[in-house]
Amino acid sequence: MVVRTDNADWIEFPVGAVEFLAGVYGRTIDVPGMPRNFPSDNPKVLGLSDRID
Repeated sequence: MVVRTDNADWIEFPVGAVEFLAGVYGRTIDVPGMPRNFPSDNPKVLGLSDRID
């Protein structure tokens, strides 16, 4: 899995997309540049039609 950061750096993780997302949400994969409180204690995955007003 390769991830692009906000400053245009590319970081490679030796896992697939599903394992990467599970690791990020499970806090076993650290993504440099992400806020310390990401993900929150109650993360949610929203669909394109979900509103977050």
